[in-house]
Amino acid sequence: MEYDRIKWNEKHTNKQGLHQADAFLQRHLSLLKAGKALDIACGRGRNALLLAENGFETIGVDYSDVGLEILQQCARQKNLKITTFEADLDQPAVLQEYGPFDSIICINFKPLPDLLQLIPELLVKNGIFIWCSFNEIQALKTPFPIEKALTHLTFFNYFKGLETQIYERFTDETGERDGYVFQKK
Repeated sequence: MEYDRIKWNEKHTNKQGLHQADAFLQRHLSLLKAGKALDIACGRGRNALLLAENGFETIGVDYSDVGLEILQQCARQKNLKITTFEADLDQPAVLQEYGPFDSIICINFKPLPDLLQLIPELLVKNGIFIWCSFNEIQALKTPFPIEKALTHLTFFNYFKGLETQIYERFTDETGERDGYVFQKK
């Protein structure tokens, strides 16, 4: 939806610099399978940069062309190669053109069911999917929308073909969050 692109472009235009890579991702980075990694809803690219800095062939996808351009500028400054493409993640079939992936990350974004159901297909055997976002506690404490919140253990057995390796409910500097590490069987 064009409204989403406009909203995220404005948000990325008004921000300066990048935050550190996500703490949950940093804690579990060593669990990712080496090779080709996809950062879903990468935004300005803080997590994609972490992947590329650690030797992953990194692909970032987002709906904001402004966020992707900022990511490319940062990658050039750091001499990193990151492939980016703009896509409406509500129409996820385009991701199949770039896969399969050894690892997929999704940080602070709750995909719609079509994308969630596609993720196992996008992973190679033994591939890893790290997903971390705000939970319903965050939505109760802040204006974060409840429909975008993860809920306690909802996705623990959600994915056919993926096994939950780690589930954590925690509070960090960004808020109340749930984090998962899944592996494809």
